[in-house]
Amino acid sequence: MKKAYPGSVVCVGASLVDLTFRCEQEPVPFTSNPSRMHRSPGGVVRNIAHHLALLNVPVELVTIFGNDPDGQWLARQCTDAGIGLEHTFISAELTGTFASIATPSGDLHIGAVTSESDRLFTIDFFTQRSDVFRNASVVIADCNLSVEALRWLMRFCNEHNVPLIVETVSIPKARRLRDALPGKLLLVKPNREELAVFEQDSHVTPEEKIAHLHALGFKNVWLSRGAEGSLFSDGTTMVPVPAPRVHVRDVNGAGDASLAGWVYAWLNGNDGLTCVKYGHAAAACLLEVVGAVRSDFSPTLLEQRMN
Repeated sequence: MKKAYPGSVVCVGASLVDLTFRCEQEPVPFTSNPSRMHRSPGGVVRNIAHHLALLNVPVELVTIFGNDPDGQWLARQCTDAGIGLEHTFISAELTGTFASIATPSGDLHIGAVTSESDRLFTIDFFTQRSDVFRNASVVIADCNLSVEALRWLMRFCNEHNVPLIVETVSIPKARRLRDALPGKLLLVKPNREELAVFEQDSHVTPEEKIAHLHALGFKNVWLSRGAEGSLFSDGTTMVPVPAPRVHVRDVNGAGDASLAGWVYAWLNGNDGLTCVKYGHAAAACLLEVVGAVRSDFSPTLLEQRMN
């Protein structure tokens, strides 16, 4: 691929420490479950930035670290990967944590997160960093931002013709994007449950629900359907894309890697559907390892998976 980026990719959102507890047997509620714990750098948009950096894409991370050992560890993980941290903020609050309980096969059983970043991402915080957003080749935000912050970011990017992608993160946080509308996005990538946040009573089929997202101002809609693959729509055509075959070790962060793969392909001039295939390939690479980041991820590994 030809690599010529007009500006850095700017990723804005939460950075967390991921603690994954993989149960030895199917989780049983209301009791203690023997498991193995894995610690890794996390946060949806931070994971996306990490994988983009490993793909040799210039990337700036606009995030908040706590002034504690976890925050210092996360910052080192980012700089070691090649992520720019010039626009981050060090908070007196503790660094956020995402704890997940996984089944023996690696599927998420339940997760819990604690983070103060959404409260600290104020309009003043963004205004002070407006130059980095204005000069971005694309901005990627996650719904760990507040409704007000998402609304500001959509308006700013639209006014300055900067493509904006929003990752919905979860059902409760997808509601923040819904409540921040109207706004225009280059891409949104919900799963079935997150898609339902935006639908109206008259929407029955996935096609009707996706058409509604286009009407809201979203140029490309990528519906993630897990093992069933994806449904991608550019507003003109809607195409199912099967999931690649892969031996799954851990699902944590697969969606983040897939979005990084999509952006990597889009920056290099590919159409949206081809970008989805790159996203699937990136997710397959991550599903083969434990943790939300694959340290040996690279353009070579991604192209090998594509082929």
